[in-house]
Amino acid sequence: MKKNASKSNPRQKTSAAAKAVGEAILADLTEFADALESGVALDSKYTMRRVEAPDPPAKYSAQAVRTTRDKIGVSQSVFAHLLGVSTVLMQAWEQGNRVPAAWARRLLDEVNHDPKRWRGMVRRAS
Repeated sequence: MKKNASKSNPRQKTSAAAKAVGEAILADLTEFADALESGVALDSKYTMRRVEAPDPPAKYSAQAVRTTRDKIGVSQSVFAHLLGVSTVLMQAWEQGNRVPAAWARRLLDEVNHDPKRWRGMVRRAS
């Protein structure tokens, strides 16, 4: 059986909008390359922003995680809920079976920076 010759290749079908976006990107990149080659100060031609990224989060041993939780005075389960992780993961951190990821260490840094605020998030059941 022969392939239908009338069917076109989907890769060849490019919408006019997609083509226009591609051309605009190429034009902007060409303009940027020209500015770099000309030696013109980029901040005179483009909006430049400088930001300072925060320091990397601290490293946390099993004992450091436990000490952080103790500052709040809550159970592993409650602390896990506050941080948005499972109780099993919290236990693994405190037992040294797993190491907190960078995002979790950043949260632990925040807890250590202001434990009173985190304690305030815990409401007593009535």
